[in-house]
Amino acid sequence: MEFLRPEGLEEALSLLAEHPSYTILAGGTDVVVQRRAGKLSPCGYLDITRVAELREIRGGGTVFAGAAVTCGELEGSPVLREACPLLAAAAASVGSPQIRSRATAGGNAANASPAADLVPALTAAGAKAVIGRRCGRRRADIPDLVQGPGRCALEEGELIIGFEIPAFSPNTRWNFDKIGRRNALAISRMNGAVCWEEDGGRMKHVRLCIGAATRRPMRFPGAEALLEGQAPDGALFLQAGQAVSEEILAQTGLRESSRYKLPVSAGFTARLLENAMGRMQG
Repeated sequence: MEFLRPEGLEEALSLLAEHPSYTILAGGTDVVVQRRAGKLSPCGYLDITRVAELREIRGGGTVFAGAAVTCGELEGSPVLREACPLLAAAAASVGSPQIRSRATAGGNAANASPAADLVPALTAAGAKAVIGRRCGRRRADIPDLVQGPGRCALEEGELIIGFEIPAFSPNTRWNFDKIGRRNALAISRMNGAVCWEEDGGRMKHVRLCIGAATRRPMRFPGAEALLEGQAPDGALFLQAGQAVSEEILAQTGLRESSRYKLPVSAGFTARLLENAMGRMQG
């Protein structure tokens, strides 16, 4: 087995073009599990942890978070806490402090787990993934990148470079929450993120994503349309929760798990929206 450790981004992309079957290694928190399951190439690894361009968090009107930035670094970043606290909160919910010190933003998306905690936050925040290969760059919306369980839309020789996230306006309300079998160190049974701008006591530009409920991350246009332009209140949030439940049913069909997920998604969405009222950017 070969182990490659590039020092720069262009070197990493060149090596990946030459060895497209190699496993990209960043945090490595799932390597042993996936290798035992036979899901990783036995050929070699491309370790990107020394690539400085992938370890950056840059501020501005659009924030850039590199793919190799750890969840702990996202959680503690002053830039991110100011510009997109939604993503910082999602990062703080991942695993344990030990896991957060290794697990990366790019790996959380590239693993394409329906229960990934950063993915709903990135989706609700309107983030785009920056994807590179030796001959160029492209950008993808998060629902187009994560296409289903274990299915990430990276083509041969491509690498997630990072994520571009529009900075929140000062009047943005937001929230991230999750449900697990216990209060810590639990894979999400359901998670979700929401944000909207408050204008004259009404909700504008509502973006809502519920994770681990459908095969791929998605926003809920029916619920968003119900909320858009309305004054927020508990009864409205309950209606939005029911709309989310109905959209999940339309996406997944009736399954054995529906007896749990449909009523829980309705209540979870209402709670997610209610708690966002206490969180405002700025």
